[in-house]
Amino acid sequence: MTATDDIARQPKETTRMNLAHRPATWSSHARLFLRWLGLLCLPATFAASFSYLRALDDAGNTTTAEQSVEWLRGHHYGDTVSWIEQIYFSHHQPPTGGTLTGGLPIAVSNASLAPSTDGSPAVVDQVVPLASLPLAGEGVWQPYGDAVNGTATMQVAYLRPDNMHGTVLAGVVRIDQTKVAFQLIPGSKEPGHGPWPAGNTVSATDRPRLLAAFNSGFRIADSRGGYVEDGRTAAPLRTGAASLVIGSSGTLDITSWTDASAAAAPIAVRQNLDLIVDGGQLVAGLDDNTGNRWGHTVGNKLFVWRSGIGIDAHGRILYAASEGLSVRTLAALLQRAGAVRAMELDINHSWVSFNVFHHTASGDVTGTKLLAGMSKPASRYTHADTRDFVAVILRPTKAQL
Repeated sequence: MTATDDIARQPKETTRMNLAHRPATWSSHARLFLRWLGLLCLPATFAASFSYLRALDDAGNTTTAEQSVEWLRGHHYGDTVSWIEQIYFSHHQPPTGGTLTGGLPIAVSNASLAPSTDGSPAVVDQVVPLASLPLAGEGVWQPYGDAVNGTATMQVAYLRPDNMHGTVLAGVVRIDQTKVAFQLIPGSKEPGHGPWPAGNTVSATDRPRLLAAFNSGFRIADSRGGYVEDGRTAAPLRTGAASLVIGSSGTLDITSWTDASAAAAPIAVRQNLDLIVDGGQLVAGLDDNTGNRWGHTVGNKLFVWRSGIGIDAHGRILYAASEGLSVRTLAALLQRAGAVRAMELDINHSWVSFNVFHHTASGDVTGTKLLAGMSKPASRYTHADTRDFVAVILRPTKAQL
């Protein structure tokens, strides 16, 4: 190697030496940057952790997993949660075909169906089954819950909600409003803006007259509607929204919210999406979820746990629920039960819940679930709950007023 060659190599070696030092220099800057970033993020991390722990501390009748999902929805991760749920539910649809194992449930009740006015036995009516090959007793109304003067204030019918899923069971409850009053009870987290005077549970005064209780609608943020109770607004009411309206006497109506509805000055209004039955007919667009009209999480076509409520031509209230319903089959089920107007309530296994309560001579209250597959305990609404719900209370006699 000549001297000239040696000189020619020096710039390359110098360059390689400089390059060898650059990563070390960059690495020290990067570590310093990350340290400062970590320090800056500490307050946000602490705040998020504190918020999450508070959510778990107020779990009520919900599991840690359910509260974690609720916390994520409330902290800008709603789209991610919805995406995961859509994937999960789309791969866990009810099987087609088959039939119910063990047949239909038999309601436990100490009540009888009311006799006709001429003293003859009550005419047993029924929800005409939607399945083409109905089971024995499918859709027949049975006495439900505690007797009031010997007769049933509520009735229940069990049936399959469509002709495709033979193993799916639905329950429909029909409630006589002449004997009961309805109360909208706020939860500790929904509708928010608490604390509320009702205290998240049925009052001690009304507990002896508690007949049943059931879930309300979506989270307020997802309901596309409002919430008003005793003159206090948790979320503004939307004109045209499907509305559960409780009047001053405790009577309940299901309607599309209008200025005329507002003029009636109801005690409580809980809105959720739009009507699914109106004028006794299924509304147009049940198969179109444009703009998340029927919900953002699983939309309208997936068969999941759903619940709904309607009112028939006689003013009786109808509650329906099942583990495998689309928006259309929920609407068809309520229409078949006699609803002239109906709306969807909450969905998903965690939230669909109807409990009927029985009172013992000692004053104890025990609950029974409408459907055995409902995830929440039968005592759910005898304790404070995180979600708002509807209580069915026996109307007091004149002597009790």
